[in-house]
Amino acid sequence: MIPVARPCFGLEEEAAVLDVLRSGWVAQGPTTEVFEREFSAAIGVPHAVAVSSCTTALHLAMVAAGVGSKDEVILPSFTFPATANAVLYQGATPVLVDIDPATLNLSVDRVAAAISRQTKAIIAVHLFGFPCEIAKLRELCDAHGLYLIEDAACAVGTVIEGRPAGSFGDLACFSLHARKIVTCGEGGLLTTPRDNFAELLRSLRSHGTDRAADTRHAEGLAPAPAHHVRVGYNYRLSDVHSAIAREQLRKLTAFVAERREIAHEYDEAFRDLEGLRRPPRRDGVVHSYQSYVVVLERGTPIEPGPFRDGLARSGVSTRIGTYAVHEEPYWRDRADSLDLPQSAEAAERSVALPMFNGLTATDRGRVIEAVRSLWKGSPELTL
Repeated sequence: MIPVARPCFGLEEEAAVLDVLRSGWVAQGPTTEVFEREFSAAIGVPHAVAVSSCTTALHLAMVAAGVGSKDEVILPSFTFPATANAVLYQGATPVLVDIDPATLNLSVDRVAAAISRQTKAIIAVHLFGFPCEIAKLRELCDAHGLYLIEDAACAVGTVIEGRPAGSFGDLACFSLHARKIVTCGEGGLLTTPRDNFAELLRSLRSHGTDRAADTRHAEGLAPAPAHHVRVGYNYRLSDVHSAIAREQLRKLTAFVAERREIAHEYDEAFRDLEGLRRPPRRDGVVHSYQSYVVVLERGTPIEPGPFRDGLARSGVSTRIGTYAVHEEPYWRDRADSLDLPQSAEAAERSVALPMFNGLTATDRGRVIEAVRSLWKGSPELTL
């Protein structure tokens, strides 16, 4: 079975982990500090703060932005539920808005219409590695005095008009989960241009202590005692994880180039399949293709369920694109009056095809053949 995603590790990652294990320092420490500096340089912002997941990054972004129980935060409904859950962690109200069906990303017009006196922030999701209209959202936030938070979980390596995703917001959140381009299994990062945010985030991730990191140990001195000055969390990233992520980050340019090559091959192979909507493109954008997600439009030869089942029978794994948060069981009581048809349609009809570094030419061909056979009604695949 061809998986929908698979991490791409080599001898470099193995050696990096072994170095950390031999050092005796496996919790958050010097390797994580170096990784943070390297990541901030890659994104082009002054600060990167490593944490245990993108979900914890989103939570800390809410805390740093001062989001509280009387506030509203605007975000798309078509996203992984963690984006909305982070708002609930602070007792605030997620205001779910619909998407642009052409890009599957946040609709700027719908965001503008949703802004109220209670709005504190906008979470701009760069879904599947394709950026939302982040410059317009930046202007909107500046005009209304709102925080802009980029959910760049899928967007490491994405570039917009020469600027990396994650460099536009007051805060940006990245994922290092196993399905992401740069991965260490689990983990996340926040980036920010603000010194005060960086200091606060480092305190919050480590039980609310008054120091971000103890460099005295590396200098051969006794560590300084830490004092707990606020309620904090254990959201740290270990040096074992950071060692893997550092090696992955070095490969980012090559990883994105390979994914774009795979995406181009898929695009050309599916060009004549009417009703199979391929991922969006836009001038001035480097799409990193964390996922290759197609949308099966209404009236196509096969429905999404049978399409996925047929691909599974031919040895090709798939996943849904992502969720319409307002339709998830936990959210229905909270969002029972919401009518977000584009988000609902995208959740029902989007399918992620295999996309990962190391996907061989042979397996790419198998994916293409299976998709085309189903679309053309090949009887051996549609039984």
